[in-house]
Amino acid sequence: MDTAAQALLNYLEPTGQPLHTYSYDPPDGSPRFNGRLKQHLVQVHNARRLHTSNTLNAHGFTLAHAPSAVTDFWNPNQVCETYYAESARLLMQLTGARQALVFDHTLRRRAPHRPQLDGTGGSFSTVREPVGRVHLDFTPHSGPVRIRQVLGLPAYEPLELQRYVIYGMWRCINNDPLEDAPLALADGISVNKSDLVPNRLIYPDRIGETYAITHHMSHRWFYFPRQTRDEVVVFRHFSGSDVIDNTNTSVAHSAIEEPQSYVNPQPRQSIELRVLAVF
Repeated sequence: MDTAAQALLNYLEPTGQPLHTYSYDPPDGSPRFNGRLKQHLVQVHNARRLHTSNTLNAHGFTLAHAPSAVTDFWNPNQVCETYYAESARLLMQLTGARQALVFDHTLRRRAPHRPQLDGTGGSFSTVREPVGRVHLDFTPHSGPVRIRQVLGLPAYEPLELQRYVIYGMWRCINNDPLEDAPLALADGISVNKSDLVPNRLIYPDRIGETYAITHHMSHRWFYFPRQTRDEVVVFRHFSGSDVIDNTNTSVAHSAIEEPQSYVNPQPRQSIELRVLAVF
């Protein structure tokens, strides 16, 4: 029986204004994110109790048991030389892709005083805080742009979008099972296109685009309690077929406060990869 816990999620409060987020402190001193957020108390289900055999296709995410040969995830050489190759092999096994190209990674470490997951803090420094805001990393505009960049194709090169999917691969790197700020994931098909609001991501040298997300009762949330260092959450960031079909099967996600109460939990440390799968 699935007994859901409850957690607060920071959703976008609709205002009608165009959204933007700076990857650096704006020169005029304004906030890096110009949107307004509102907390909603939602049910978060234990994803370990899902009965579907292929949750990656059915829900957009899955958990894989995948011990790594990496001994120090804070060592960039080990990550880029060993972990990238391990992860590419794992994704091809899980999805049947003929090629998997890891194109970036992000390390996150929550500060010892465990600052509030309010969705407006965080940092774009080398080591970042967990992101406590419901979001999607790519849109129908930014997804194809990133795919072309990874493949080394010019902007005008046509793409057979149905052949490409961008996945996230998220691993807790604490020594003990994770008891702080786990990753919550929304069933892809429970989030409608009408809930997605484009958010321009402003870098010093380029403009990207993500989605902020407004609340809807249809959203169905999950997380994997006490995820271990040997487990990897794999989830869909962007599917080229969604552009063709004008649907959404990408997985909205956010860090949440751990729904269960633990004594003196070790602050979360994690590593996430973005990987382009070619079918």
